[in-house]
Amino acid sequence: MYDTILVATDGSEDSAAATDHAMALAAPTGARVHAVAVVETRTAYDNAIVDPDEVRENLRADAREAVDAVARVAESAGVDCETTVDEGPPPERLLEQVEESGADVVVLGATGRSGFKRLVLGSTTEQLLSQSPVPVVVVGRGNESSRGA
Repeated sequence: MYDTILVATDGSEDSAAATDHAMALAAPTGARVHAVAVVETRTAYDNAIVDPDEVRENLRADAREAVDAVARVAESAGVDCETTVDEGPPPERLLEQVEESGADVVVLGATGRSGFKRLVLGSTTEQLLSQSPVPVVVVGRGNESSRGA
């Protein structure tokens, strides 16, 4: 059904549910998983109290942990997994990763870590649903929906 499944992760509970769903799709078919975390650079602090480079490194470390968590789940499931940490506006970077990875489907959580960012920046999930050239599966803690397929 799918050869490459892109999993967008931010380490949230919904991302963990999306990871589980992606593995359920990949394991029986031999599909490869590409885990992507995007560091949102537009919200990094830039003031005299917090060093912007330190904030960026902390955000990159969090993103690395998020994709590494997907890789551990994939290894346990016997699924090939590639990981990428990117920087920039998440919807744009994820759409670029869809193209670069040759993904057949995107799996991501219904909500991310920050409801505030969702209100200020717009929902990454909503933007992917409207702009993705491949089907998008949206997974939440206990509810799933999809577009495409």
